[in-house]
Amino acid sequence: MKLNYEQLAEALSVSNEHPVMAAFLQIVADSAEDETRSAILPNLSAEDRAYNCGRAAAIQDLSLLISSLRSGKELTSGQP
Repeated sequence: MKLNYEQLAEALSVSNEHPVMAAFLQIVADSAEDETRSAILPNLSAEDRAYNCGRAAAIQDLSLLISSLRSGKELTSGQP
């Protein structure tokens, strides 16, 4: 079952202290931190750094989407 925007926002409307939400937010935050640290390791090739930066950016985008759904504000894609 695919949820629509309103259903997603409602499902994510629980408090940050809710055990499932707390775990989910911690996983996202920890993953973003890990990927950011991986991206700035000094011994990486340019290709590996770009790859790790892309992973970090994707997790940050996911975090922003979750935050926008929880706050009731829609993100725009930046596309015309």
